[in-house]
Amino acid sequence: MEYIAVDGLTLAPQGIVSIGAGALVITSVPSIKVKAGGKGVYKTPLTFTLAGANATGYDPGTVVTVGSGSMPATAAKCKADGILVMRENDQVVGVTMTGTIGGTPTPFVETWKITSAGQTKVRAE
Repeated sequence: MEYIAVDGLTLAPQGIVSIGAGALVITSVPSIKVKAGGKGVYKTPLTFTLAGANATGYDPGTVVTVGSGSMPATAAKCKADGILVMRENDQVVGVTMTGTIGGTPTPFVETWKITSAGQTKVRAE
């Protein structure tokens, strides 16, 4: 059982990326009907973008997602609006990213994880 992810969750890179002054934007829209802890619940997939971040070995401020990152839910039964919910500790391996090294565009992949659900009242299987 994990906490259901809601508006205000924390999404964090798990490898060489550091968000720093970059702009991380969750592009998914939480449910307006289903709430946990008074906040809208996120459903699968959780999509996001990152721009202007840092990564070990890359030029500062040059790291971005290529398109959007997309994380599937691991919930087995719990749904919001008929769609499986996102939960704390859900993660996606292999989000395509790029940055520059000495000015040369250099792609790589990064793992992303929901490290905090944004609420501590409702859990799901």
